[in-house]
Amino acid sequence: MVIKDLREYLDRLRSKGELVELNEEVSVDLELAALLRELIRSGGPAVVIRRIKEKTLPVVGNLFGKWDRVVMALEGRDPEGSVSELVSMINLRAPEGLLDTLKSLGELRRFAHYFPRFVSDGPVREYEWREVDLTRIPAIRQWPREPGRFITFGITFVKYGNYRNFGYYRLQVIGRDRFIMHWQPWRRSAMYSELGGKGEVAVVFGPDPVTMLMAGVSIPHPLDKLLITGILRGDGIELVRGSTVDVDYPANAELVIEGELTGEYAREGPFGDHVGVYSITKEYPIVRVKAIYSRRDPLIPVTVTGKPVLEDGNIIRFGTRVVKPILRLLMPEIVDIEIPPEGLGYIMIVSIRKRYPGHARRVMLTLWGLVPVLGKVIIVTDHDVDIHDPGQVMYAIAAHVNPARDVLVINDYPVEELDPSTPIPNLGSKVGIDATRKLPEEYGGKEYPVDVDTDFPKDVIDRVSRIISSVVRHNASNK
Repeated sequence: MVIKDLREYLDRLRSKGELVELNEEVSVDLELAALLRELIRSGGPAVVIRRIKEKTLPVVGNLFGKWDRVVMALEGRDPEGSVSELVSMINLRAPEGLLDTLKSLGELRRFAHYFPRFVSDGPVREYEWREVDLTRIPAIRQWPREPGRFITFGITFVKYGNYRNFGYYRLQVIGRDRFIMHWQPWRRSAMYSELGGKGEVAVVFGPDPVTMLMAGVSIPHPLDKLLITGILRGDGIELVRGSTVDVDYPANAELVIEGELTGEYAREGPFGDHVGVYSITKEYPIVRVKAIYSRRDPLIPVTVTGKPVLEDGNIIRFGTRVVKPILRLLMPEIVDIEIPPEGLGYIMIVSIRKRYPGHARRVMLTLWGLVPVLGKVIIVTDHDVDIHDPGQVMYAIAAHVNPARDVLVINDYPVEELDPSTPIPNLGSKVGIDATRKLPEEYGGKEYPVDVDTDFPKDVIDRVSRIISSVVRHNASNK
């Protein structure tokens, strides 16, 4: 069964004891954020809060604060395995004859139900707000130095020609019908807007949980993010066309804000972001709201940021599994990728099947080229290293890295604006660490030292194993 919308997901959580309703009144000014952070860090349940001091719409929070809830949203599907299906489709070869043509059509037909499809109407358009009023949306102030209230879990949908994208961009509310759109220049949606899009957006709250998870995953242009989402859901997303904007969005969502960029800019921030510091203040585009549609009793998802690991850590973990098959399609030498949630996407560990001198550097440069602002630090290891085991990664660095030879630093490279380590917004440096065993060409023409455990006699290992088993049995019988 495909989870069609947020409400069905909440029913699943409730049936598993993973959702509670809070009776106390909570303020969107600092209190709600503090409550959600504590719930996430303590492993607490998702929560519905209907009594908001500021009389906003009800809130649902901590939806993905535990990995078990991400698994529940996916209904047990493995993200990596599901996206591998898409990779298989991309790899379909051009048919050479009639039989091959029919076979290819059959393969493509197998994926047809994953594509997004349009419907004439949906729950998100059940009710048209007579008055545009963003103060009814539970935007929050989550840290004391923030200048106002921010929408944190609205998914911005954009369109550029036949291309669509959606993602999370924080939105600072500055009036009943205006907010500031914080999208950084390297973001796909910002690119679409600048390349000739109409400057129209639809900010969606509470579609199905897989779409919510995918909104936090960077997928490179021109791959269709909606198609990948359909594959992960097990069914294509139903879309409605915007009423006042030329943007399509999920029909089963809770609420949508349709708006247009005015061409004006306003100073946004500071905001206590996922890095755990206040981000810089900077001019960002203003969006004027043209219309708001919703269900008659919408629930609005809210998330919080701060020092890791919070809810976004599980979204990073999910995203790593989604992009791994795509990166393997481009770089078949990749064995595994780990993006530790504590590393905020700035640290990437990659294991490869090394084949030639400089191979590790090529992998680093390719990854930086595909996703320029992530992977501030990339560590490359050999294929036999379990990169999910920090001990094995540390050993690979300790044993195989000669800093003068194996550390690559690139200056003046795009970085995430939220990265506090550089004083120049969006511009910094990268470091790559080659922790692979070195080939003769990389080792002064000499053979690299042989690992001690590569040629140990098997008969000795087998005999010792039998002795150990005997000792363990004897010890157990004496207890």
